[in-house]
Amino acid sequence: MSLSFPDHPAALSSTPTDLSVLLRPAPPGAPTDVVRLRSTNGFLLWADLPPVLVLGSSGGAGTTTTALGVATAASYNYREHSPIVVDATATGGDLARRGCDAIDPAGTVQSWLNMSHRGLASAVLDSCGENTSSVGILPRGPEALPRRESYASVHRSLCDAGCLPVYDGGSPVTNRMVAPLLADSRISLVITLAARADAVNRLRPALIWLDDNYSEYHLAEAVIVVTRQNPSDGPGYAKHVRTYLGKFVRAVTEIPYDAHLATGGAVSWSKLAPPTRTAYRQIVNLLR
Repeated sequence: MSLSFPDHPAALSSTPTDLSVLLRPAPPGAPTDVVRLRSTNGFLLWADLPPVLVLGSSGGAGTTTTALGVATAASYNYREHSPIVVDATATGGDLARRGCDAIDPAGTVQSWLNMSHRGLASAVLDSCGENTSSVGILPRGPEALPRRESYASVHRSLCDAGCLPVYDGGSPVTNRMVAPLLADSRISLVITLAARADAVNRLRPALIWLDDNYSEYHLAEAVIVVTRQNPSDGPGYAKHVRTYLGKFVRAVTEIPYDAHLATGGAVSWSKLAPPTRTAYRQIVNLLR
C-alpha cells in the first residue's frame, strides 16, 4: 500500500493545511495478505479466494475434477483474476483431456517456463487451453521441469501475471514436486478422498505426514473433499470422516455422484448436475 506524500520536503510546513496531507487517508492499495478474522477459533484467513493446491489421499480420488470444479466456480465470483488450473503431478496427468472442452492447450508448464516473458498474462494464456467457462488449463509434459525451476517459480510467475492458480497435485500427498506449494501457507490445501473404505483408511497416515512436515496449523486450514464416484455411494463416508477426522481440518465436505463426471471425458460446467455445481461453490466458500 503506497502513501501519498508531497513531491518535495520543502512542500511541508507547520500549517494545518499542509499537515492535512499527511493525515489524509491513503488511497486504496493491494496488501500482501488480505485477511479476515475467523470467529470460531481466531485463525486469520484470506478474505478473497487464495491460490489452491488439490491433493489426493490415494489414486482415483478426483483431484483433477475437483481442481477444475473449484477453478470454474471461482471464475464466476472473482472476475478480476484469471483462474488457471495447473498440472502439478509428478509426471503429468490427464488435466488437458478432462479440462479442455473448448480450446486445446498450445503449450505445457515446461514450455511456458522457457518463455522470456512468462510473467505476462498474455504469455500464460497463449500456453493454456481453455474450457467453456473461460478457465485456463496449463498441463505438464512427462519430462522434468527446466533446470533450476520448481513449482515455487511456477507459482511466483503465475501470480505476477495476475492469475489465480489452482494446482492439480494428484497423489500421494508426499509428491515432492508440490513441496514448495505445501510450504507456502498462503496457498490453501484441499485433500480429496474417494468414497471407498480403502481410501478412508489411507487418509489418516497422509494427515499425520502433513502434520509432521508442515505443522498442525497448516493442516487445520485444509478442507477434505469426499468424492462420490458411484451411484451407490451414500453420505456415510463423509459422515465417518467428519466424525473422526473433522476436528483436525477446517471442514469436511463432499461432491455428489454426477453422471457427467463419471463418463471420464472432458468436464463441462453446464453439463454438471445442479447439486454438483453447488458443491464446488461450497468448497470455494470454505476456502475464503
